[in-house]
Amino acid sequence: MKRFRKRILFLSNGYAEDLIAAAIIEKLVNEVPQIEIKALPLVGEGKAYEPLRILILGPRKLTPSGGFVGLNPFYLSRDIVSGWLGRFKEEIRVLRSERDLVDMVVCVGDVFLILLSSLFVKKPIIFLPTAKSDHVKGLKEHYRIEKWLIKRSCQLVLPRDEPTTRSLQDFGVRATYVGNVMMDCLKITDEDFGIEKNRYVVGILPGSKRDAYDNFPVILDAVTSIEKRVSFSGRVHFLLALPASLSLERLRSVASREHGWKITEAVPSRQESSLIADLVSHQGLIIKIIRGKFGDLVSRSQVIIGLSGMGNEQAVGLGKPVVSFPGRGPQVTEKFLRIQRTLLGGAIYIVDRNGEAVADEVCSLLLKSPRQLREIVKMGKERMGGFGAAERVAKLIKKEILARRFP
Repeated sequence: MKRFRKRILFLSNGYAEDLIAAAIIEKLVNEVPQIEIKALPLVGEGKAYEPLRILILGPRKLTPSGGFVGLNPFYLSRDIVSGWLGRFKEEIRVLRSERDLVDMVVCVGDVFLILLSSLFVKKPIIFLPTAKSDHVKGLKEHYRIEKWLIKRSCQLVLPRDEPTTRSLQDFGVRATYVGNVMMDCLKITDEDFGIEKNRYVVGILPGSKRDAYDNFPVILDAVTSIEKRVSFSGRVHFLLALPASLSLERLRSVASREHGWKITEAVPSRQESSLIADLVSHQGLIIKIIRGKFGDLVSRSQVIIGLSGMGNEQAVGLGKPVVSFPGRGPQVTEKFLRIQRTLLGGAIYIVDRNGEAVADEVCSLLLKSPRQLREIVKMGKERMGGFGAAERVAKLIKKEILARRFP
């Protein structure tokens, strides 16, 4: 009996990559309802896929490193002790079992996904390389052996920027640039969180990994320092984006040890607008804690204190300068921040790991004129591209899978 339903497996290896893949799937389902879609998140729980009502495969468990192992044997050893090898074996078993159940694989992340797909699924691959860019020469571009593997294994590659696309094309890879899907992961509904239009707003992105708790005291010191300054006292609102991966209770514990901060949870009517709690200092300074409405939080802010990967990049894409510092943990290292700053054309401001240094930079940026701020972030916005890439990528995937003849 002839089969008409095409089947796609999405592979992703990170929180940001899950979000990017989910944004594409949302558009793809509208483009071709007859496509059957599955997802295998190799790092973390894959919660970004849950609203899509697709089949989510794999063990879906977090590791201590959050996927940021790199070359650090300490974080690798912690992952191994926590059972990473067993989860990886389970993921390989899932990939093998899907070999005869899918027609195409879409890899969102790094070249490691291509290697796994080639070895265990053995089906045509479309690749979105989110981890590397030729904007960061000498630090984050694809190695020659990676380009060779991409050329050998992928039928279509959709890089995040034009320089990377040209570099891969020059190597003989079938690559095309249609934009950066990362920006389509932002949802903006014009929520103002009850803040008047003419007020200063500083957004806080603590990150989504466990090291956010260790970095939070520095952020609290920075907020306190900003509020103490004559130019800003009583004139700055602070909005903190709390991702689903972080616990409000643990944040409460950390904050209570830092100069007596306390958390007052919001009443139900406020929770409807994603204001889930207030973090209040003994002087009465308030940080509004937001869960959801991330795009609105960034859009409403003039400056961001950011210890995020994707979040920092999205903020710059919306024209917001980001102040950051090296964190304690595997993600926001000094090297990571240098790469991110270069990638975003200098719109990331790296300071020492102390509250006064963060406050100095934030206040300096707040006092700049709108014209100066536009100049500061112009290059970053160009690097990130605009909205609409998810739909364009979905159309290309549709074209590729409908054009192929499957047995």
